[in-house]
Amino acid sequence: MAAEAAAIALSRCDERLARATPDLAEGVRQRGHAFEAQALIALAGGLCPLEDLILHDAGMDVRSPTREITRAAAMLDERRRLARREPTGILSPDAVRGRLGLTQPRRPEGSGRSGAALVSTDRISAPWEESYRGEDDDDRIGEDQELEDDTDPATDPAFAEIDALLARTRNKLDSWNDLSSDAGRKSLTLRDPAYDGAGRCQRWLAVLEEGRGLPATLAAALALDAWLALEPSERAGELGFALAAIVLRQRGLAQAHLPTLGLGLRLGRFRWGPHQALSVRVGGLLGALTEAAAFVQADCDRLSLARELMLRKCENRRGNSKLAELIVLFVSSPLVTVQLAAARLKVTPQAVEAMLKELGASLPRELTGRKRYRAWGIV
Repeated sequence: MAAEAAAIALSRCDERLARATPDLAEGVRQRGHAFEAQALIALAGGLCPLEDLILHDAGMDVRSPTREITRAAAMLDERRRLARREPTGILSPDAVRGRLGLTQPRRPEGSGRSGAALVSTDRISAPWEESYRGEDDDDRIGEDQELEDDTDPATDPAFAEIDALLARTRNKLDSWNDLSSDAGRKSLTLRDPAYDGAGRCQRWLAVLEEGRGLPATLAAALALDAWLALEPSERAGELGFALAAIVLRQRGLAQAHLPTLGLGLRLGRFRWGPHQALSVRVGGLLGALTEAAAFVQADCDRLSLARELMLRKCENRRGNSKLAELIVLFVSSPLVTVQLAAARLKVTPQAVEAMLKELGASLPRELTGRKRYRAWGIV
């Protein structure tokens, strides 16, 4: 059965990470977050080079980040936050609604501009114009009205078109409230007025509740399938992959790592589509779980081999050598710079550069392509 095969693959992967050294397990987890963010962008039709994502995450961009890189970095941060929290607090109905922005505090009665951040983005007019209008503004308004009285718009049709354009612009600006607030920035986003986010989220929570009596992998696959079909969020569609992974962790699987469902879906041949039958969709997602576990096992092998090759350079060295600690840093972190290594190992940058030369051919790949401010990583 596909659900049983996925559960076995995840259990074996989790057991291996639990028995691995702390630096190796941490390296696999951190690389898994980056691989998952890259895969989700690829599934959406975007391009996200892994090196650019890692460099952007470390604040060492070699070129201006694209929209895909920015989205992938946001997904990377979101997965790290979810991996540090307890599953029960993440999957509670209130927590899910709050993460999707469906819970908004009520606006106090009689509030003016101070409550602009709490106003729904569907408001058309802004009520704070009169409260922020001073005496000088009243004088200017009176002068403008006198000038308007002297000019007859009927004499020139162009004035009527200009007035209509100004009216539309004024209404649009009024509907944006205050652009310096979070509510004002969110109102700039185009939204579907017929989109029922609260209702879709409620239906997804119902599917999540129905899966409590099912096996863990089957419940996670159903939760992800329902998320992709219902689309509870207009802008956070990739969040469903992380929530499905949290379902596995809540049910006792994947305690040592957060599964990379998007990566497994990208590596396999199956592509999810709403036109497919439910059994086909769920079976394909279960296969993606198996693919994800197999990739983590292969990545663990790759990191172990790189670690063993670098550790060979530590033979017959002094007891106070920091080279072994530098190798641990390479394995546990996706990106290492001279400044970072010097701070972690408490040595000078010149000592770090000397150790990098001693690694020779086993040195991880340089990611920036520059001669200064360089970074290395096993990617």
